[in-house]
Amino acid sequence: MRTSWKPEVFGLGFTKLRREIEPRWVSAYIKEHYPDEEVHLRCPLGPIPDQLKELYGPAKAAKVYRPSRPEVDALVVLPGAILIIEAKIFKYMDGLAKLPVYKALVSKTPELQVFSDRPVIMHLLIPAPIPWVKAAAPDMGVEVYTWAPDWVIQIWEERDKYWTPTARIKRRERKELLTRLGFR
Repeated sequence: MRTSWKPEVFGLGFTKLRREIEPRWVSAYIKEHYPDEEVHLRCPLGPIPDQLKELYGPAKAAKVYRPSRPEVDALVVLPGAILIIEAKIFKYMDGLAKLPVYKALVSKTPELQVFSDRPVIMHLLIPAPIPWVKAAAPDMGVEVYTWAPDWVIQIWEERDKYWTPTARIKRRERKELLTRLGFR
């Protein structure tokens, strides 16, 4: 720990203005449900422009173009299929909309060509049963899984308290602290 850091004064909370919840949640889900499978977290999908491949070669072109490619939260290589997982703690519509696009891109992803003969299964991971999500998902070919550790449920429940006076003051204080520390 840095000597200039005073946890007794500032605490050890997040240093970013935005919390990255879903990657940690997906990792915990994978660890519990697919511990022995080949897994790619934040897996980039889609083709790489031929122009970049000619200029840099396939490997470097993939690295150069990665920021422009969509990423699925997790891709699990199962014995007879490819499983793509998108986790959404709040924006369920985004997850439902993204998964079919991701599925279409799997077969067009150069890094995944070795698995191109396998069917693609789509999973949407949500923290609690949401009736409209469960009603719409089957028509889109998406399987919905409700799974969340306690810390995800706690964050999910924070949403209801977001606009309370206490929560607004706490957010303002955190933002001011991060600004003073140079994180903004």
